[in-house]
Formats: sequence, structure tokens, C-alpha cells
Amino acid sequence: ACRDYGKVDAGNIRVYSHSERRLYCRTCQHTFSADQGTFFETVRSQRAAVLEVLGLLGERNSLRAIERLTHHPHKASLHWLDLAGQHVAAVSAHLIRDLQLTQAQIDELWTFVKKSRNIWNRTTRLTWATCGSGAPWLCRVACGW
Repeated sequence: ACRDYGKVDAGNIRVYSHSERRLYCRTCQHTFSADQGTFFETVRSQRAAVLEVLGLLGERNSLRAIERLTHHPHKASLHWLDLAGQHVAAVSAHLIRDLQLTQAQIDELWTFVKKSRNIWNRTTRLTWATCGSGAPWLCRVACGW
């Protein structure tokens, strides 16, 4: 209901509580969560732990190995994976819609993706990146060579 909703750099948002991750809008004078509308909105565990588990799942580690490494039950790992998958599906549905692609264009895109798999594995290296929570994360990124 705020007239400045969705405006970037409007100068109306300030930090209300660092510990609770709450923000304050000067226009409508309401507080809200910094995680509102994100994957972390419903997660009650520490961000670093959730990101670590999702990273290990992304690297195709087994649930037993993740449970042993992180000391989190495998049901929690599966729950976080389910929440992340739902959020990714919602974001994809919002961003990728109303595409007027022909079958030939879709086939060409898939051919490009299939061919890029081997190249991706050869040209990736470990580097530090910043994830959505602002924490540094060691991950593989494509080199621009």
C-alpha cells in the first residue's frame, strides 16, 4: 500500500533492527522483514547453515554425507531443498513467461546447452563470490578466457 513500493533508491528505507533483520519505511512508517519475499522468509535456521547444505546438495553429495558434515538431520536438508526449489520455480515463472519460441529455437538452445557442458567443466575455477545473504562463498565460476 506504500506509494514508494518497488522504487529503488527512493531514500525511504532505513535499518530498523540489525539483529532481527528488519527495515523501516519512512513513507508509510511501517517495519518489514528484509527477507520478505525471499527464500529465507520462512526458514528459521541460520543462513550460513542453509547455504552450506544447499551448496553440498548442489555438489551432489549424499544426504548421509551432508548430515555427517553439517550435523543437520537429512529431513531438514530435504525441507530446505524443497523450499529452495519452490522459490526458484516461482522466480522462473515470473521472469520467464510469454516467450514466443518456435520448436527450432528451443532445439537450438538445448543443443547449445548440451555442447557447453564439457566446456563448462574445463573452464571453471574456484573463486570467492557473494551470495544473497552477503556472505562470501567459495564456488565455481566460468573464466572469461
